[in-house]
Amino acid sequence: MAQVKVVRHWPAREVVGRQRQTLDSMPQAHRKIVAIAASTGGPAAIQGLLSQLPTEFPAPILVVQHIATGFIAGFTAWLNTVCSLRVKVAENGEALVARTVYVAPDSRHLGLSSNWTVQLSNAPAIGGFRPSATFLFQSVAQVAGRAVVAVILTGMGRDGVDGLSLVRGRGGFVIAQDEASSVVFGMPAAAIATSQVDAVLSLPAIAPRLREMT
Repeated sequence: MAQVKVVRHWPAREVVGRQRQTLDSMPQAHRKIVAIAASTGGPAAIQGLLSQLPTEFPAPILVVQHIATGFIAGFTAWLNTVCSLRVKVAENGEALVARTVYVAPDSRHLGLSSNWTVQLSNAPAIGGFRPSATFLFQSVAQVAGRAVVAVILTGMGRDGVDGLSLVRGRGGFVIAQDEASSVVFGMPAAAIATSQVDAVLSLPAIAPRLREMT
């Protein structure tokens, strides 16, 4: 991970779907959970995003990162050294709390239970992935509705895209990383192409938006 090239000075820009701009003015208390998905280029992108969030960030964060089996523990430990938030591998049934990042473990889907505890599932892979971003987005949308901010970051393919329609259908807000700051623009591009994205932001602009919305 130390060899990953991190670009630190991208121009901040934003594209917002006109039909969804009114969501930005909704009461801040409605945005209480953040769901993040990434694949290729994701470790550096997630580190860059989380490191900009303050220790007192008020919402729990659920993360699905496609990574080789056996590397999640190391990835999580590394994030703990570079972020002010607590980062941990998610455990089934644990209660979600603010200022904490829950990372999907190897070969388990990560979701949200109705009592706002971590849900881990051995359900079949979705689109070849377990954990799957689509599972994550659908799960949080079903439980949290308008409280959700979904973030789709750099990555190859389209995992997560099919879950974003439910996020938006339940009143959640969707952010996609822009092409200039993505290592691979596959997942964000696929989401944008389906018109399921409310804001397209450079990586440095995502954390400030999350701070505003929570």
